[in-house]
Amino acid sequence: MRVVVCILLLVMFFGSTAFIIEKPIVGEKVCIEINGINLDFVLLNKTGYDISSIYVAPTTEKSWGEDIMGKELLENGESVEIVFDANETVKKWDMYVTWVGYEADEDVHWIGFDLSVINEITLFYDASTGKTWAESK
Repeated sequence: MRVVVCILLLVMFFGSTAFIIEKPIVGEKVCIEINGINLDFVLLNKTGYDISSIYVAPTTEKSWGEDIMGKELLENGESVEIVFDANETVKKWDMYVTWVGYEADEDVHWIGFDLSVINEITLFYDASTGKTWAESK
């Protein structure tokens, strides 16, 4: 969501203010653009295994693109912050994770994370059931 806030300067402020407008003119219209969607999130690895790569793509895409982890390895117990371009507007994203030392048939993916309302995703694995899952908040 792209939001543009415009104000009409009716009064000249002196002293400290929350923001500075260089040489404001009374009666001048000032507009500030605000990007209303923050898609950034922290990914926590609580699986008991090390992650070798993380891919995210809009749910509507057919390919994963490049590994976005930002480092070589995400060890068990570690976290990484995933940061998006401030101009990105797609809300629903899929995630694909690969593991150190495991074959592609053991990779996992999730579909449809609404990153506009999520700021943390934690991955878990239960060895007794073989189930990998994600919890978000």
